[in-house]
Amino acid sequence: MSDQLSLSQIKKAYHQAAKIVARYGDKYLPIFERLEKEYHGRKDKIETLKRAIKISEKHTGFEP
Repeated sequence: MSDQLSLSQIKKAYHQAAKIVARYGDKYLPIFERLEKEYHGRKDKIETLKRAIKISEKHTGFEP
């Protein structure tokens, strides 16, 4: 089993953290910021990987 959380798990935690900040204040902001960074970073990495695969398939005949 992988130690890494899925993008959907991170997104869910990110949304929950936003609710906690809204309800209990900015002392929880660092948690929200960390999850926001992790979510967007992971999402960007997935999109970049998809682009790389698409370019590779189109220009080199390579198929994973």
